[in-house]
Amino acid sequence: MSAKIRAEIVKLARLLGDEPERFSYLADLPLEDLRVIRERATDVLFSANRGMFERIAAASKLVPVAVTTTVAQKSFGPLLCARIAGVLEPERAVEMAGRLPVEFLADVAAELDPRRAAGVLAALPAAKVVEVGTELTDRGDYVSMGRFIGELPDATLRVVVQELDADAILRTAVYSENDDRFAAIFAMVPDSRIPDVLDVVINADASTVDDLADDVLPVLAALDEAGLTRLATAVDALTPDQRARLVDLAAKAGVTDQLGPLGLALSA
Repeated sequence: MSAKIRAEIVKLARLLGDEPERFSYLADLPLEDLRVIRERATDVLFSANRGMFERIAAASKLVPVAVTTTVAQKSFGPLLCARIAGVLEPERAVEMAGRLPVEFLADVAAELDPRRAAGVLAALPAAKVVEVGTELTDRGDYVSMGRFIGELPDATLRVVVQELDADAILRTAVYSENDDRFAAIFAMVPDSRIPDVLDVVINADASTVDDLADDVLPVLAALDEAGLTRLATAVDALTPDQRARLVDLAAKAGVTDQLGPLGLALSA
């Protein structure tokens, strides 16, 4: 099973509240078909009872925000709040987010469809996004992180990238909804942290089926030439054993011929 297929099945399983193994029979489908299935399932789930959620959102304007946030946290819970957030006015949603605990916001984020909350994400202060993102990564919830990366404004995304370590950035990229954006995200990583990226891959546990290297190397192979060139500059600092391990991992992941400048540096 390819890394992208595996990631797509994990995201579908998360959406439907089941274990990824439950959907292993879908592994032979083309990637685009899997994405269509997940997107249609998302549309069905988030469109159901939309009228009711719109009425709740409208009613929330009639009471103080402090009261609304208390009801949201104590009575509605993360799932209903995620549905309602998709129909709230961004300004109202941001005001409520400022009064809710970060832990609860992370619970809501795990249930939210980022496409329906793009306006809210654009309006949220970068500091709040970083707080929620840090909570999600502390939980190891890279699925939720990956789904949001494609919807964050560049200015906010830059702040988030500065706060995350290389391991969190790479694990998040595996579940990104927009592969094309990772090159821009990678360009935001400071030069001083580029060696950390290779270190994460080199030290991944190659003995497990969900090996990070198997997932991450295809993501790195999809980088633009500028990104691969930045990685290539870090190869000189590797020990012979580390270089050999990276070469072996690239071969195992089937991306040796896709690494461009990085591949040339490894073979030198």
